[in-house]
Amino acid sequence: MLQGLLLVATCFLSSASVTALKDFSGGKKYEVVYPRRVHPLREREVKEPDQQEKFETELKYEMTVNGKIAVLYLKKSKNIRAPGYTETHYNSFGKEVTASPQIMDDCYYQGHIINANFSEASISTCRGLRGYFSQGEERYFIKPLSPTNWDEQEHALFMHDPEAKKTDATCGADDLLWAHGAPPATSLVFNKYNRDPEEIRNRVFEMVNYINMVYKKLDTHVVLVGMEVWNEEDKIEISPNASFTLNNFWKWRESVLLRRRHHDIAQLITARGFSGTTVGLAFMSSMCTPYSVGVIQDHSDNALSVAGTMAHEMGHNFGMFHDYYLCQCPEKICVMEEALSIDTPTDFSSCSRVSFAQFSEGKLSDCLFNAPLPADVLSTPLCGNQLVEAEEDCDCGTSEECTNICCNAETCTVKAGSMCASGECCEGCQIKKGGTVCRPAKDECDLPEMCDGQSALCPDDRFQVNGFPCQNGKGYCLMGLCPTLQAQCSELWGPGAEVADMSCYSKNTNGLRYGYCRKVGDTHVPCKANDVMCGKLFCQGGSDNLHQKGSVITFLTCKAFHSEDKSQEIGMVANGTKCGDKKVCIEAECVDIEKAYKSTNCSSRCEGHAVCDHELQCQCKEGWAPPLCRDSSVVFCSFPLDLPSLGTGQHLLLPVLWILVTLTGGESLSLRGPQSPLPTAVCGASCNSGSQLRTQGLSGQTSAFFLKHKWGNKEDR
Repeated sequence: MLQGLLLVATCFLSSASVTALKDFSGGKKYEVVYPRRVHPLREREVKEPDQQEKFETELKYEMTVNGKIAVLYLKKSKNIRAPGYTETHYNSFGKEVTASPQIMDDCYYQGHIINANFSEASISTCRGLRGYFSQGEERYFIKPLSPTNWDEQEHALFMHDPEAKKTDATCGADDLLWAHGAPPATSLVFNKYNRDPEEIRNRVFEMVNYINMVYKKLDTHVVLVGMEVWNEEDKIEISPNASFTLNNFWKWRESVLLRRRHHDIAQLITARGFSGTTVGLAFMSSMCTPYSVGVIQDHSDNALSVAGTMAHEMGHNFGMFHDYYLCQCPEKICVMEEALSIDTPTDFSSCSRVSFAQFSEGKLSDCLFNAPLPADVLSTPLCGNQLVEAEEDCDCGTSEECTNICCNAETCTVKAGSMCASGECCEGCQIKKGGTVCRPAKDECDLPEMCDGQSALCPDDRFQVNGFPCQNGKGYCLMGLCPTLQAQCSELWGPGAEVADMSCYSKNTNGLRYGYCRKVGDTHVPCKANDVMCGKLFCQGGSDNLHQKGSVITFLTCKAFHSEDKSQEIGMVANGTKCGDKKVCIEAECVDIEKAYKSTNCSSRCEGHAVCDHELQCQCKEGWAPPLCRDSSVVFCSFPLDLPSLGTGQHLLLPVLWILVTLTGGESLSLRGPQSPLPTAVCGASCNSGSQLRTQGLSGQTSAFFLKHKWGNKEDR
């Protein structure tokens, strides 16, 4: 996983005089501090006034914290916005208006308290200092006492989160239906922030800066691709039922948002409160799939508290479960704590790190390993920072650090006689011959990728067409996986577990907690007779010591698991599991493969030596060149298969994140993760477009035991 780089911006927390503890109207105690900026003398001497940046790349402030001088060192956050970052709103006629604003306030920093044993900071300096920093075990939030204050005027310094309430807010609970006649939830957010786009933008950027600080500990960089405000009307129905809203959102994302721009994840932020204690909901292990979404309630005036919930729901997308008593947390609480706390989390538990590592090793994580295109890095190129940026062929660090024999460390260009300096298709400083395998097929549900003879990078990972038989007919491929009942029993119950007798599955017609197909609120909906293999998973053998909270239900040779956490539908048959001849489970229904995937006889429509992949694109076989796959000499790429019944779309395996914020109108935020350069296309525009498989939606019944790659199981806070 590539770590996102940050521009070094130094800020000193200057010494601040402190008055007595004061109260806000709500009784929240704070210290009044006056941060003093410490100006690096060398910078003031070198730069003329008209050459000074509005926000310096390095800052230091001094202030008095608990009676002692603390110096805060800050580096300007680099690349929190993607190239071509866009903002979208709607005019009075409902017409979409999208623009790439010139944002001058690049005022978001990360850093630490100098000489503290442990410290980190996420600070905005747009109008005064606003954000979070820690010093040892103490955590502080700082914000200006007046909205017009600048950085050296009076600020309020709080212990913990000033907006945190002692509630039981969680990642999901019982939901009710939305009453008719309520105003648009997205407009609620827009109004909440005075219908001021700049205020909303600053809040969102502050959130992304914080999320970046948190995920940097997993060597993951998060970049904002775009923001959308539903200022006139909501584009989906937003309900207090978080599950209902989540399902509406992923469908809108798939049909609308994914067609606008590549992204890895989308989050919807709404001022509409969810029912019960729920403040967020997301699909489990869904990153890099159409279900890589989350819905977030804008539950606090403190942007970082909401950002903590965003980071939590994103953790579910990465396959992380809620922390429990066996998880080791380096702080008081960690990101995947089930309930909100007065402390805003900034680190991950041992359990979360294991889950993240498992997901990262799986096939559905490929979009996260893609490095960004040099032109996609929003910064002035700096040779020697080990990040390949625009106008650079390579960047191996300083001359002292560089060990790459193909790269000139002084100029960040390849050396004379070299064609490349790195990449799976680069060997001995030369690009490998077209048709050379650069990523072998991992198994029968994978396809090999070959070098194209033009690029040093291996093309994106492609999978067998969905519905391709696997494991000797026991399953059918789905997004590079082969979901089978046996694999799911083994994953849930461990070694020795086997699929229970088929008679056990008849219990799914009972509509009880140990046998059902889906849940609606607290109601267990029974399976229809044809769908019994798509409900509760029944196994036998294995261990009964699971790492999830819940009860083991046994009768005769049948064994099932009932989760204590209502948000975790663990123990249900996974989507894509075979339930009959040429039939698979989709949303707890046993349907024909053709209905589910629209992939029957797809490869027969491909020209030459080609097969169909998981996105219904024709992929040339090893050594054969597109577009007709009849030339076995040099090139390799994919090209679209024209299927009239499918809409055009974009590839899923690209690392961009969208976060929809319905702060008033809805705002759609996009976060973008590490992305790798695409190979040079040698077959024209056809390499860049194609039909995208519209997979049937997955609902909360999908089982969570398919830990690494499971789709559709909802996790909420």
